[in-house]
Amino acid sequence: MKFGIWLPVYGGWLRTVDQPTAPDVASCLAIAQQAEALGFDFLYASENLLNCIHGPSEGVADAWSLLGAIAATTNRIGLCGAVKPGFRSPFLVARMLDTLSKVAERPLALNIVCGWWKEEFELSGVDWLDHQGRYDRAGAFLRDLHGLFQPAQRLASEVGDKDAAPAFPTAATSGAAPSYGLDEASIPEVWIAGHSDRAMRMAAEWGHCLFLNGMADEELRRHVEAARQEANRWGRTIEIAVNAYVVATETSSQAKERWRAVMARRNTETIGFFREVMSQSGAAAWAALDEEQMVDSNAGFELGLIGSFESVRARIPVLEAIGVDRIVCQFDDPMRDAGPFAKRVIRPLQQSVGAVGAA
Repeated sequence: MKFGIWLPVYGGWLRTVDQPTAPDVASCLAIAQQAEALGFDFLYASENLLNCIHGPSEGVADAWSLLGAIAATTNRIGLCGAVKPGFRSPFLVARMLDTLSKVAERPLALNIVCGWWKEEFELSGVDWLDHQGRYDRAGAFLRDLHGLFQPAQRLASEVGDKDAAPAFPTAATSGAAPSYGLDEASIPEVWIAGHSDRAMRMAAEWGHCLFLNGMADEELRRHVEAARQEANRWGRTIEIAVNAYVVATETSSQAKERWRAVMARRNTETIGFFREVMSQSGAAAWAALDEEQMVDSNAGFELGLIGSFESVRARIPVLEAIGVDRIVCQFDDPMRDAGPFAKRVIRPLQQSVGAVGAA
């Protein structure tokens, strides 16, 4: 199991009446340094140009500017950033990845997010398409991105609109496919975010990792099994990442009391606003969420990492048995909570695995 921290680029992660509603870039940079020192495996930065936790009147930190700063000030921790196809062209993203991988001196990961907020698209001058159209655009984006890094190779498969012209010259149009000086070693690990069948198929064909919201165990098991069966049809394997809101304390009663206090302070007005926005998007992940599940932006409480350090530690092998490979952690206060989680949950798990391996 690998553990990451979701950088708080929107301010606090909860839709409650007392959460900080603006991003703190200095804190994000400090969290990155701390996460590397604690031994977390990766950092995740989400891309939204509007604040998808607290509403459009609040600010948000740009994911890729932040990752550039983190790449220059850390050495080992993995870096994953989200991109919405249409907001950035494949060629721009290829150049970003080529440069950032040299700054970081390590491989990068790219999460493809098709988006769900119509206003964000309109403000950015990007065509708002239906759910199917957004995935078609994402498929064309991935095809072109890989083609830019691998100009001598024609991809064996296509996704999305097969009749769409590529966004760059090819051997057929120019006699030779130019490289543009892009380093093939900068091709990122690809994550695909989403719960729909289309997201699963895209992950199976293109992705290294399918990124899911928190959900109950049986539903999670069905998603994992279906995703891996689909990947097997392509002769591929994929990993599963899941979002989790972590509340780990000395006792389970303390953790549950913190959770109940969060639910009592939920901001019903903000939740209602986003329920309406999401209902217009056609995104499958949001359709059945109730008000409590929407207190966290990605249903992170559903993964069940609420309890004593011991009970949370015992929960991890259960998730691993279901098929989860990576947990993307959100915390009330990462600077306060990530350290105890690493020391009381992650390290004992690693030591137990090491002991089994030695035996």
